[in-house]
Amino acid sequence: MPGRKTGVVALAEQSSAVLAEQLPAEPKKTRIVFIDIGRGLGALLVFYSHIAHPWVLAKHDDAPYISFIEALTSDPMHMAKQGIGQIAVPFFFLVSGFVVTPIALKQGTGRFALNRLIRVYAPMLFVVLLTALLMVVSLHPPSTGQSQDLNPLTILTNTTLVNYLIFPQVVLIPVAWSMIIEVIFYVLLMVVLPVLRRSVWLAIAVELTFIFVVLMSRSQFGPSWSLFAVNVSYLPVMIIGQTIWATTSKRIPLWTGALFAGCAWSLYVLADIIDVGRVDTSYNLAMAFAVVCFLMGMFAEDKLKQRKLWTALSERSYSIYLLHMLVTFVLLQLLRPAVPLPIALLIVIPVVFGVVEISYRFVERPSHALARRLSHKPKTPPKPGPEPRSAPVEDAEVTTELPRVAENPRRPQHAPHGSRPPMPRGDQRSRPAGGAHRARPVPDQAPDRVAESTGRRPAPPRWPSAPPELQHQPDQENHGQRGDEDDLPSHRDSFRRTPR
Repeated sequence: MPGRKTGVVALAEQSSAVLAEQLPAEPKKTRIVFIDIGRGLGALLVFYSHIAHPWVLAKHDDAPYISFIEALTSDPMHMAKQGIGQIAVPFFFLVSGFVVTPIALKQGTGRFALNRLIRVYAPMLFVVLLTALLMVVSLHPPSTGQSQDLNPLTILTNTTLVNYLIFPQVVLIPVAWSMIIEVIFYVLLMVVLPVLRRSVWLAIAVELTFIFVVLMSRSQFGPSWSLFAVNVSYLPVMIIGQTIWATTSKRIPLWTGALFAGCAWSLYVLADIIDVGRVDTSYNLAMAFAVVCFLMGMFAEDKLKQRKLWTALSERSYSIYLLHMLVTFVLLQLLRPAVPLPIALLIVIPVVFGVVEISYRFVERPSHALARRLSHKPKTPPKPGPEPRSAPVEDAEVTTELPRVAENPRRPQHAPHGSRPPMPRGDQRSRPAGGAHRARPVPDQAPDRVAESTGRRPAPPRWPSAPPELQHQPDQENHGQRGDEDDLPSHRDSFRRTPR
């Protein structure tokens, strides 16, 4: 009977093994899934809020389903003025601080500046020109209540986003206000990049000091400086994302990361206290929800599966963000009130995603490819001649720290025929503790060195200074990516422990 049971168990284990071999293996993750999900959902939340608040609620349109959703979301969360989509913007800022910082370290100042310039401004130029075309044909795009004078200068300032730093402001694209904050963060990151390479904690401290100085001097240098301070007041959210990256990648200790995150949080709250560009009291709560969602997604990353839907939404989130309000408002103005709102929305939403797809395929994706090609570091061909004594020098911009390999002490000379003579036991016992080098014993019958030939002895065989597994490291930015978005580092690169 026991033998029969043993045979049954063995047969069951064999069947399980065969079944496991026949089942298709789960595809390997190539992206950080919680960031893809967060960016996709964030873009959709902004899309919904800009339909619900600036159109339905502001124009008192009849939409009880919108009122029902708002009663469950925006109203209890004290976001009734701007909507639940307000959480998405600080989440985008957290992603920028978390993702863009290692990319800047990887690419360096020049390549990073060129890459960001193309990726940000190519879609921006398309949206500004589309807005200008609609205004020329007397279709009214959405407005913030500020001037919308259309001329070559305002087209240039809106394309470069400097219109948000010039008083009085001319705003053609209302949603573009967050992009100037991204650009300021990129510039600040490039300025502190030399410090960031040497001391991450010092670079973050410099960034926090800069934000504090700008906030305190907001009213000292005129209205344009005050506009600059309004944009800088959102940078603490990006610094929190940067601090999370530095902590999880072991660049700084946990207590230092907690201290910096607390300082950044205090600066963001300070901007609300001194009333720097805040239109209601929901900013701090929205940022708190964004941080909680970001941390929950980061800790749940191991259980999340990569899906084509999340990847597609994440890659198109920038085009969705820039185009949704423009297309929605123009179409609703044409359809309402002749067409009921539910039917109008069924027409508007597919058209919005159609325009987004055109922008993504013909503007955004080609700009990503151009940015990668122009900012790619060319590989230098190896020089002819003998190999260098040391291991190959890794790219200084690789964001993964290499484990330090202790330098070997002075190596013993090889025997004439490639065999190493064994060390006497007495010498092994007398070796100093800690592996310190000791002078080699001299044989009793040493040859007469004076009578030796003055010719130079052949050099001993060279030993590699690092094990083979450390001599080749993959590209940390584009390794394993299967899309046009190379902002995301390889899966789990930012969470793994770095050997010290």
